[in-house]
Amino acid sequence: MVTQIFEMVREVGRVPSSEVPLSAAEQTRFERIMDQAVMIDVHQHPFLLPEDMDRFIEFLRTSRYQYGYQAVEAGGWSAVTTASAFSGFKSTTDMSFMEYEDIAAEVGGMLADVATQDNIVRVGNADEILAARQQGKIGFLPTLEHLAIGNRIERVDALFGMGVRLAGITYNRRNFIGDGQTERNPGGLSNFGVEVVHRMNDLGMAVDLSHASTPTAMDAIEVSRAPTVFSHNASYTLRPNGRTRRDEELVACARNGGLVCITAVPNSLSDDPEQDIECVLDHYDYMVNLVGVDHVGIGTDTTVGDHVAFHRVLLGRGPDQLPAPYLNGLESPADGKNIVRGLIRRGHCDEDVLKIVGGNALDYFRRVIG
Repeated sequence: MVTQIFEMVREVGRVPSSEVPLSAAEQTRFERIMDQAVMIDVHQHPFLLPEDMDRFIEFLRTSRYQYGYQAVEAGGWSAVTTASAFSGFKSTTDMSFMEYEDIAAEVGGMLADVATQDNIVRVGNADEILAARQQGKIGFLPTLEHLAIGNRIERVDALFGMGVRLAGITYNRRNFIGDGQTERNPGGLSNFGVEVVHRMNDLGMAVDLSHASTPTAMDAIEVSRAPTVFSHNASYTLRPNGRTRRDEELVACARNGGLVCITAVPNSLSDDPEQDIECVLDHYDYMVNLVGVDHVGIGTDTTVGDHVAFHRVLLGRGPDQLPAPYLNGLESPADGKNIVRGLIRRGHCDEDVLKIVGGNALDYFRRVIG
């Protein structure tokens, strides 16, 4: 058997990505905030992509995955979630239908790799995130893009046992739990879906609504016994498309104690062929005004590699949907500090910046995960 060799992308500096400029006084504030901040990305893919994305499926079938520890460290993160999902493409062309066995194997492999690192540690709650930071380590919190459990609720327990503490309940299409964002006649949670949400509540697994249809999301907010999360979304009012959320959904989530985290996926928030972090910061400003600063967090949805090529190869997006090759200033996890810089430059006070970049996520995890 011939072993396939894949060249992996550079973790830092893959493409030119600008630093948000600050005045001398703002730079002093930035340094002070970074000394105090517990930076948490509630939806990140710290998954290292191959240089040749046209061979991505080949690469996935090797099951020899690498993680962007260097990129995460460069970004200043105290903890990141893993949003495990990519291995699902080994068995399906639509992530909505990924197999439980694939995602369970990916989580297991990731945790095995984390266990070999000196400065990375698995975390499962707020206290463990804080402990890791105090030890000078970075926390990896196992999470899922969505629950690939089919109609077997016991798999929620199995994934929890592996360390998963947050999961989307759907992806873009309909499953046994409820409807995804792209269904043409979307409905709400199924009876099974209500059972799943309650089981997640009982275990201490956060219910992520990021890819749920509006009826499914609103149902989940209503029936969940714990606050829910939109882990990687943005405002439909500012940017009406299939990946953003309407005000009533966001307000309902926050009203029930939930968290709304802002995405940074290239071409999702702008049609500019030279788009940059400013389009992301617009959504932070809007969300703070809409739901209140205590309910806003970071959920970049970044990965380590060519995210636009991922959309082209795996999701079938055409050139007209992908005007920019990347999002300058927030291209990968390595650009995480730019969010802090951008919030400072947008006029947010130190206390509010500390809440947005991680304090609110810590509070949410304490209340939901334990």
